[in-house]
Amino acid sequence: GMPSLYSPSPGEGAEVTALVRSFYEEHTFPSYEGLEEFGELVAKGSQNPFSARLLDAIGYNKTVLECGCGTGQLTHFLQLNNNQVLGVDISLSSLRLAVEHKRRNDLVRSAFAQMNIFELAVKDNAFDVVIAHGVLHHTFDARRAFAAVVRKLKPGGVVMVGLYNRYARVPTWLRSKIIGLTGGNIDYVVRNRIRDPSKAEIWIKDQYYNPHETWHSIGEVLEWFEVSGIDYLNCSPPILGTDGEDAASLFQPTEAGDPYRRVVTQLSWIATIAREGALFEMIGRKRA
Repeated sequence: GMPSLYSPSPGEGAEVTALVRSFYEEHTFPSYEGLEEFGELVAKGSQNPFSARLLDAIGYNKTVLECGCGTGQLTHFLQLNNNQVLGVDISLSSLRLAVEHKRRNDLVRSAFAQMNIFELAVKDNAFDVVIAHGVLHHTFDARRAFAAVVRKLKPGGVVMVGLYNRYARVPTWLRSKIIGLTGGNIDYVVRNRIRDPSKAEIWIKDQYYNPHETWHSIGEVLEWFEVSGIDYLNCSPPILGTDGEDAASLFQPTEAGDPYRRVVTQLSWIATIAREGALFEMIGRKRA
Protein backbone atom coordinates (compact mmCIF):
# COMPACT_ATOMS: atom_id res chain seq x y z
CA GLY A 1 0.00 0.00 0.00
CA MET A 2 0.81 3.66 0.12
CA PRO A 3 0.19 6.00 3.05
CA SER A 4 -2.35 8.76 2.55
CA LEU A 5 -1.30 11.52 4.94
CA TYR A 6 -3.36 14.12 3.13
CA SER A 7 -5.08 16.94 4.98
CA PRO A 8 -6.98 19.67 3.12
CA SER A 9 -5.74 23.26 2.90
CA PRO A 10 -7.23 25.64 5.43
CA GLY A 11 -9.49 28.62 4.72
CA GLU A 12 -8.56 30.66 1.70
CA GLY A 13 -6.59 27.89 0.01
CA ALA A 14 -9.26 25.22 0.17
CA GLU A 15 -10.92 25.99 -3.15
CA VAL A 16 -7.73 26.13 -5.26
CA THR A 17 -6.34 23.00 -3.60
CA ALA A 18 -9.56 21.07 -4.29
CA LEU A 19 -9.62 22.23 -7.93
CA VAL A 20 -6.00 21.31 -8.59
CA ARG A 21 -6.37 18.01 -6.78
CA SER A 22 -9.39 16.92 -8.85
CA PHE A 23 -7.62 18.05 -12.05
CA TYR A 24 -4.61 15.80 -11.35
CA GLU A 25 -6.79 12.91 -10.18
CA GLU A 26 -8.24 12.94 -13.69
CA HIS A 27 -5.04 13.86 -15.60
CA THR A 28 -2.13 11.89 -14.12
CA PHE A 29 1.00 13.88 -14.98
CA PRO A 30 3.39 13.27 -16.70
CA SER A 31 2.27 9.61 -17.08
CA TYR A 32 4.18 6.70 -18.57
CA GLU A 33 4.44 5.75 -22.24
CA GLY A 34 2.72 2.37 -22.08
CA LEU A 35 4.28 -0.23 -19.75
CA GLU A 36 7.60 1.57 -19.43
CA GLU A 37 10.36 -0.50 -17.85
CA PHE A 38 12.81 1.03 -15.37
CA GLY A 39 15.71 0.51 -17.82
CA GLU A 40 13.85 2.64 -20.36
CA LEU A 41 13.15 5.31 -17.75
CA VAL A 42 16.85 5.37 -16.75
CA ALA A 43 17.93 5.64 -20.40
CA LYS A 44 15.55 8.59 -20.94
CA GLY A 45 16.64 10.27 -17.71
CA SER A 46 20.32 9.86 -18.59
CA GLN A 47 19.79 11.36 -22.05
CA ASN A 48 17.83 14.31 -20.65
CA PRO A 49 20.44 17.00 -19.84
CA PHE A 50 18.39 18.38 -16.94
CA SER A 51 17.72 15.13 -15.03
CA ALA A 52 21.25 13.83 -15.74
CA ARG A 53 22.80 17.05 -14.34
CA LEU A 54 20.49 16.91 -11.34
CA LEU A 55 21.43 13.33 -10.43
CA ASP A 56 25.10 14.19 -10.92
CA ALA A 57 24.79 17.22 -8.60
CA ILE A 58 22.93 15.24 -5.91
CA GLY A 59 25.61 12.55 -5.94
CA TYR A 60 25.43 9.42 -3.80
CA ASN A 61 23.74 8.18 -0.60
CA LYS A 62 21.49 11.21 -0.13
CA THR A 63 17.96 11.51 1.24
CA VAL A 64 15.71 13.35 -1.22
CA LEU A 65 12.15 14.69 -0.87
CA GLU A 66 10.31 15.37 -4.12
CA CYS A 67 7.20 17.48 -3.56
CA GLY A 68 4.59 17.21 -6.31
CA CYS A 69 6.18 14.08 -7.80
CA GLY A 70 3.16 13.24 -9.99
CA THR A 71 3.54 9.78 -11.53
CA GLY A 72 7.03 9.44 -10.06
CA GLN A 73 9.45 9.35 -13.02
CA LEU A 74 11.96 11.77 -11.49
CA THR A 75 11.60 10.16 -8.06
CA HIS A 76 12.47 6.77 -9.56
CA PHE A 77 15.39 8.15 -11.57
CA LEU A 78 16.95 9.94 -8.59
CA GLN A 79 17.05 6.75 -6.50
CA LEU A 80 20.01 5.70 -8.61
CA ASN A 81 23.38 6.33 -6.86
CA ASN A 82 21.96 4.66 -3.72
CA ASN A 83 19.80 7.69 -2.87
CA GLN A 84 16.63 7.26 -0.76
CA VAL A 85 13.82 9.27 -2.36
CA LEU A 86 10.36 10.07 -1.00
CA GLY A 87 7.85 11.34 -3.56
CA VAL A 88 4.74 13.11 -2.29
CA ASP A 89 1.79 14.39 -4.31
CA ILE A 90 -1.80 15.54 -3.91
CA SER A 91 -3.13 13.11 -6.57
CA LEU A 92 -3.76 9.51 -5.53
CA SER A 93 -4.30 8.33 -9.10
CA SER A 94 -0.88 9.71 -10.12
CA LEU A 95 0.76 8.07 -7.10
CA ARG A 96 -0.86 4.73 -7.94
CA LEU A 97 0.97 4.75 -11.28
CA ALA A 98 4.23 5.60 -9.46
CA VAL A 99 3.77 2.71 -7.03
CA GLU A 100 2.79 0.31 -9.81
CA HIS A 101 6.04 1.15 -11.66
CA LYS A 102 8.01 0.72 -8.42
CA ARG A 103 6.49 -2.72 -7.76
CA ARG A 104 6.79 -3.98 -11.30
CA ASN A 105 10.49 -3.08 -11.36
CA ASP A 106 11.27 -4.08 -7.73
CA LEU A 107 12.57 -0.61 -6.86
CA VAL A 108 13.43 -0.41 -3.17
CA ARG A 109 14.84 3.09 -2.63
CA SER A 110 11.85 5.14 -3.80
CA ALA A 111 8.73 5.54 -1.64
CA PHE A 112 5.49 7.47 -2.13
CA ALA A 113 2.81 9.09 0.03
CA GLN A 114 -0.18 11.34 -0.57
CA MET A 115 0.29 14.70 1.16
CA ASN A 116 -0.70 18.34 0.95
CA ILE A 117 2.41 20.48 0.39
CA PHE A 118 1.26 22.90 3.12
CA GLU A 119 0.85 20.05 5.65
CA LEU A 120 3.83 17.80 4.93
CA ALA A 121 3.73 14.89 7.38
CA VAL A 122 7.50 14.42 7.57
CA LYS A 123 10.04 15.71 10.09
CA ASP A 124 11.57 19.17 9.72
CA ASN A 125 15.31 19.39 8.91
CA ALA A 126 15.29 15.79 7.64
CA PHE A 127 16.40 15.74 3.96
CA ASP A 128 19.67 16.43 2.15
CA VAL A 129 17.82 17.61 -0.96
CA VAL A 130 14.27 18.94 -1.43
CA ILE A 131 12.85 19.30 -4.94
CA ALA A 132 9.64 21.07 -6.01
CA HIS A 133 9.75 20.87 -9.81
CA GLY A 134 6.70 22.43 -11.47
CA VAL A 135 4.44 22.30 -8.41
CA LEU A 136 4.49 25.50 -6.32
CA HIS A 137 2.86 27.52 -9.12
CA HIS A 138 -0.23 25.28 -8.87
CA THR A 139 -0.74 26.07 -5.16
CA PHE A 140 -2.86 28.92 -3.79
CA ASP A 141 0.27 30.62 -2.39
CA ALA A 142 3.59 29.65 -3.99
CA ARG A 143 5.64 31.66 -1.50
CA ARG A 144 4.05 29.92 1.49
CA ALA A 145 4.43 26.54 -0.20
CA PHE A 146 8.16 27.27 -0.67
CA ALA A 147 8.54 28.12 3.03
CA ALA A 148 6.76 24.85 3.91
CA VAL A 149 9.06 22.65 1.79
CA VAL A 150 12.34 24.22 2.92
CA ARG A 151 11.45 23.50 6.54
CA LYS A 152 12.01 19.83 5.64
CA LEU A 153 15.56 20.53 4.46
CA LYS A 154 18.57 19.88 6.70
CA PRO A 155 20.81 22.88 7.43
CA GLY A 156 23.41 22.76 4.64
CA GLY A 157 20.93 20.91 2.41
CA VAL A 158 19.98 21.97 -1.12
CA VAL A 159 16.56 23.04 -2.41
CA MET A 160 15.63 23.14 -6.09
CA VAL A 161 12.44 24.82 -7.20
CA GLY A 162 11.11 24.79 -10.78
CA LEU A 163 8.53 27.47 -11.64
CA TYR A 164 6.73 28.98 -14.60
CA ASN A 165 8.59 32.10 -15.64
CA ARG A 166 6.68 35.38 -15.75
CA TYR A 167 8.17 36.38 -19.12
CA ALA A 168 8.63 33.04 -20.89
CA ARG A 169 5.16 31.73 -20.04
CA VAL A 170 3.41 34.38 -22.17
CA PRO A 171 3.65 32.40 -25.47
CA THR A 172 2.00 29.39 -23.78
CA TRP A 173 -0.79 31.65 -22.54
CA LEU A 174 -1.25 33.00 -26.09
CA ARG A 175 -1.32 29.46 -27.50
CA SER A 176 -3.91 28.50 -24.87
CA LYS A 177 -6.27 31.07 -26.39
CA ILE A 178 -6.24 29.40 -29.82
CA ILE A 179 -5.46 25.74 -29.10
CA GLY A 180 -9.18 24.95 -29.26
CA LEU A 181 -9.05 25.95 -32.94
CA THR A 182 -5.63 24.61 -33.91
CA GLY A 183 -5.46 21.35 -31.94
CA GLY A 184 -2.48 19.98 -29.99
CA ASN A 185 0.02 20.22 -32.83
CA ILE A 186 0.52 23.90 -32.04
CA ASP A 187 2.64 22.65 -29.12
CA TYR A 188 6.36 21.98 -29.72
CA VAL A 189 6.59 19.13 -27.19
CA VAL A 190 3.64 17.30 -28.74
CA ARG A 191 5.13 17.74 -32.23
CA ASN A 192 8.66 16.68 -31.31
CA ARG A 193 8.88 14.75 -28.05
CA ILE A 194 5.87 12.62 -27.14
CA ARG A 195 5.08 9.41 -29.03
CA ASP A 196 2.19 8.15 -26.91
CA PRO A 197 -1.13 9.92 -27.81
CA SER A 198 -2.61 9.58 -24.30
CA LYS A 199 0.57 11.07 -22.78
CA ALA A 200 0.39 13.92 -25.33
CA GLU A 201 -3.22 14.58 -24.30
CA ILE A 202 -2.18 14.82 -20.62
CA TRP A 203 0.66 17.26 -21.51
CA ILE A 204 -1.85 19.47 -23.39
CA LYS A 205 -4.26 19.41 -20.43
CA ASP A 206 -1.48 20.26 -17.94
CA GLN A 207 -0.04 23.08 -20.06
CA TYR A 208 -3.18 24.71 -21.45
CA TYR A 209 -6.17 23.76 -19.29
CA ASN A 210 -4.79 23.81 -15.74
CA PRO A 211 -7.33 25.26 -13.28
CA HIS A 212 -4.70 27.33 -11.44
CA GLU A 213 -1.20 28.57 -12.22
CA THR A 214 0.98 31.51 -11.23
CA TRP A 215 4.06 32.96 -12.94
CA HIS A 216 7.28 33.93 -11.15
CA SER A 217 10.58 35.75 -11.68
CA ILE A 218 14.19 35.18 -10.62
CA GLY A 219 14.10 38.29 -8.41
CA GLU A 220 10.97 37.11 -6.63
CA VAL A 221 12.48 33.70 -5.82
CA LEU A 222 15.67 35.39 -4.56
CA GLU A 223 13.42 37.20 -2.05
CA TRP A 224 11.89 33.86 -0.97
CA PHE A 225 15.41 32.50 -0.49
CA GLU A 226 16.38 35.46 1.70
CA VAL A 227 13.29 35.15 3.92
CA SER A 228 13.79 31.38 4.39
CA GLY A 229 17.54 31.56 5.10
CA ILE A 230 18.59 30.06 1.76
CA ASP A 231 21.83 31.09 0.01
CA TYR A 232 21.50 31.31 -3.78
CA LEU A 233 23.57 28.72 -5.66
CA ASN A 234 22.45 28.56 -9.28
CA CYS A 235 19.75 29.01 -11.89
CA SER A 236 18.84 26.85 -14.88
CA PRO A 237 18.91 28.08 -17.62
CA PRO A 238 21.79 30.23 -16.30
CA ILE A 239 21.66 33.98 -15.73
CA LEU A 240 23.39 35.59 -18.73
CA GLY A 241 26.65 37.40 -18.10
CA THR A 242 27.36 35.53 -14.85
CA ASP A 243 29.63 32.62 -13.92
CA GLY A 244 26.47 30.48 -13.87
CA GLU A 245 26.94 30.07 -17.63
CA ASP A 246 30.11 28.02 -17.00
CA ALA A 247 29.02 26.15 -13.84
CA ALA A 248 30.13 22.51 -13.95
CA SER A 249 27.50 21.47 -11.39
CA LEU A 250 23.89 22.56 -10.84
CA PHE A 251 24.64 22.88 -7.11
CA GLN A 252 27.72 25.07 -7.58
CA PRO A 253 27.66 28.57 -6.00
CA THR A 254 27.39 31.24 -8.71
CA GLU A 255 26.51 34.94 -8.91
CA ALA A 256 22.86 35.95 -9.16
CA GLY A 257 23.75 38.94 -11.36
CA ASP A 258 22.15 42.38 -11.17
CA PRO A 259 18.44 43.07 -11.87
CA TYR A 260 19.21 44.22 -15.43
CA ARG A 261 20.98 40.93 -16.29
CA ARG A 262 18.16 38.95 -14.75
CA VAL A 263 15.52 40.73 -16.86
CA VAL A 264 17.57 40.31 -20.06
CA THR A 265 17.98 36.62 -19.23
CA GLN A 266 14.26 36.11 -18.69
CA LEU A 267 13.37 37.95 -21.91
CA SER A 268 15.81 35.66 -23.77
CA TRP A 269 13.88 32.65 -22.44
CA ILE A 270 10.91 33.65 -24.63
CA ALA A 271 12.98 32.28 -27.54
CA THR A 272 14.15 29.12 -25.72
CA ILE A 273 12.34 27.51 -22.78
CA ALA A 274 8.99 29.09 -23.73
CA ARG A 275 8.27 26.27 -26.17
CA GLU A 276 8.70 23.57 -23.52
CA GLY A 277 6.57 24.92 -20.71
CA ALA A 278 8.73 27.90 -19.61
CA LEU A 279 9.98 26.24 -16.43
CA PHE A 280 13.10 27.67 -14.82
CA GLU A 281 14.91 26.13 -11.85
CA MET A 282 16.45 27.97 -8.93
CA ILE A 283 18.78 26.22 -6.52
CA GLY A 284 19.88 27.29 -3.05
CA ARG A 285 21.52 25.98 0.11
CA LYS A 286 19.98 26.25 3.57
CA ARG A 287 22.20 28.17 5.95
CA ALA A 288 23.69 25.95 8.65
